[in-house]
Amino acid sequence: MKTKPFERVIGYDAIKKELMQVADSLANPEVYGKLGTKPPRGVLLYGEPGVGKTLMAGEVVKASGRRAFTCRKDKPNGDFVKAIKKVFSQAVEAAPSIVFLDDMDKFANGDDRHPDAEEYVTVQSCIDEIKGKDVFVLATANSIRVLPRSLLRAGRFDRVIEVKNPRGEDAVNIIGYYMKQKKFVSGIDPAEVGAIMDGHSCAELESIINDAGLYAGYDRSDGITMEHFMKAYLHTVHNVPIEELNGDRTVPDLDDPDDPKSLIIWHEAGHAALQEAFEPGSVTLISAYCGRGENGGFTSNRRSNVHKLEQVHGRVICSLAGMAAVEQKFGFLDIGNSGDLGRAFETVNRLVSTNAACGFGMVCGADYPSANLDHNRELAVSSEVERLYRRAKVMLNENREFLNGIARALADKCYLTSADIKKIKEGSSDPSPAFIEVQKDNPADPPEPECNSGVTFCFDAGDLPPVPAPAGFGADLFDDDDLFF
Repeated sequence: MKTKPFERVIGYDAIKKELMQVADSLANPEVYGKLGTKPPRGVLLYGEPGVGKTLMAGEVVKASGRRAFTCRKDKPNGDFVKAIKKVFSQAVEAAPSIVFLDDMDKFANGDDRHPDAEEYVTVQSCIDEIKGKDVFVLATANSIRVLPRSLLRAGRFDRVIEVKNPRGEDAVNIIGYYMKQKKFVSGIDPAEVGAIMDGHSCAELESIINDAGLYAGYDRSDGITMEHFMKAYLHTVHNVPIEELNGDRTVPDLDDPDDPKSLIIWHEAGHAALQEAFEPGSVTLISAYCGRGENGGFTSNRRSNVHKLEQVHGRVICSLAGMAAVEQKFGFLDIGNSGDLGRAFETVNRLVSTNAACGFGMVCGADYPSANLDHNRELAVSSEVERLYRRAKVMLNENREFLNGIARALADKCYLTSADIKKIKEGSSDPSPAFIEVQKDNPADPPEPECNSGVTFCFDAGDLPPVPAPAGFGADLFDDDDLFF
């Protein structure tokens, strides 16, 4: 059955709208000619493999009504250069037409940059030669880093559009589309599955949904269940051994400090409890299975951008919460926290040395060296991390029932989705987890350490208005999506 242009592209509404406008200008040049305008000379779509760039390009061709001549790297270098020239020559003869350069970043061999590679020089020359001959150039690439800047300039590719992995509503819509093509049992919410798969490529979404069906078929199930999906996701994305997913599980003793599984559960429960306290609904998955790290589980979060200093402090607290939960439960430090500590110290160091979070005395340009600066920064950073670690322990106590509920459920099931966490939260008699001011220390806390000059490093901003984050603040310090281990 024939489909309308762009009907097969799920989500990506902003990009579809832009490409539809480009295609319309190619299909109806007389409309735009009356306004004294003309179609763009070329469009380049780039992004990670599997996001649908080639599909989108095909829809542009369909909507334009033009004949397309495709060029892919399928010949040795010398022959391929001849093939590039031939494609452009054919397009000129068939004008109005389109030249489609698929995976253009693969045209030159090697892993390093090849801005002067013969293939790119040839493409650039051919684009210049077809100027005014009604030939539109459409290209895709996984990375534009290897392409010469001169090739990407306006007049050759007037539109350079990044196609990112689907997130949010786009991910949910794509998941829903693939789920409709399979026989899932009733009651599985595409939004719950989409939250887990948020940020993965379209190809990964399709593959994991299909793998879930394979597991269901092997089990001779009448439909694909959430368990089948989680098995496919954990094995494919997080490398959880299939024998662990299929093996008989023994519920761990949460009071046993010698049970490694118990330590993993309390560690991840700490991360999740405080992440939910700061950003309700942001935890998409908690796993006590061995993931990508050797030490065990992980907590996956969908995060919003940070705009205030206390929000960054909150994320440092969440990084330290796994370690704090184990210490509060068993009375000893959790040795499986090197990644969390590294994250916390790196973030606080940048806050102190770049963003003046502990005063302007900790920020110094290269033209103003100070013999004591590095020493003072080290004291400031360690002081601040210790303060935020104490705050993590206070907050875990304030959300103790919620923490315990997560740990018990994780012991029973070994993984929890956002829907599971919501049920735990609704069943808790604790106050609903909410944002807690993290810059006000517990009155019982000892005073912060001071530097040799007697200046206190870490101020208490409780009586100050929220501090906006400097430009580029959130993007530099955190990704939109993250994992705690």
